[in-house]
Amino acid sequence: MASGPLLGDALKELGQRHVIRAWFTQELATTAGVRDWSAFDHTLSVAREQGTRVVVTLANQWGDCDVQEGFKDEAWYAAGYRAPAGSNPASYRDFVAEVVMRYRDDPTVLMWQLMNEAEAPASSSGPCLPTPATTLRTWAADVSSLVKSLDTNHLVSVGTIGSGQCGTNMDEYKDLHALPGVDLCELHDYSADPFSGDIWNGVAVRLRQCAELGKPVFVGEVGLIPNSVGGSLQSRADAFRARFEAQFDAGIVGELVWAWSALGSTLDNFDIGPGDPTLKVLHRFRG
Repeated sequence: MASGPLLGDALKELGQRHVIRAWFTQELATTAGVRDWSAFDHTLSVAREQGTRVVVTLANQWGDCDVQEGFKDEAWYAAGYRAPAGSNPASYRDFVAEVVMRYRDDPTVLMWQLMNEAEAPASSSGPCLPTPATTLRTWAADVSSLVKSLDTNHLVSVGTIGSGQCGTNMDEYKDLHALPGVDLCELHDYSADPFSGDIWNGVAVRLRQCAELGKPVFVGEVGLIPNSVGGSLQSRADAFRARFEAQFDAGIVGELVWAWSALGSTLDNFDIGPGDPTLKVLHRFRG
């Protein structure tokens, strides 16, 4: 999502009663080693003015916008999240507490997302060892409990892709989301098929698992490339509409489309810009 003056323009284009996801990583709140909340304050202020709610993402598995922490491997989830990294003045865990304390009374925040696309391989290109499910669950239990001890107002999502990544494969996903500090299940999906995936980690499996837990499921990222679904912006909008209708009927409670671009839509990537017919579809399905 855009920042600065572009953010207000973007939210006006999207219209009210929508939800956006925003990176609130420690790198983006640190200037010369000193905490600087101005960007986060601005994001929430503009969102509030436009009637928009915000999913606050507290770190990124992949390091983008979080390069001082870098890629998060199993060692990071086991212990590294408790120690400062790079030029960060605080550990991830302590930074989470700072953010939650600062914004816990702000109704513009819809939920805390502990990590964008959490998984725990041995390295960025390494294997999935026998222990990541336990490691990931222990980390999520600790941090979600920390958040809940500071804030009883907002939901907590772990922030999983949900299609069998390291530490979330098959029933590991259900065990992770069974934690009492985790309020809802999350999927990321870039398929036009509303029930993509296999019999072990597909969307239908996640819907069943989370129904058994009594927890709602939302799609934290969904993206379609026009050239892959008919070759036009309208065909993509039609594909989104069909997908949303099927998934909402099946029990999905929300969808966050990837990704807004003020530069406009093109046929060969996921971007959605001003005037894109997908925006009309989003307006139709907003809560």
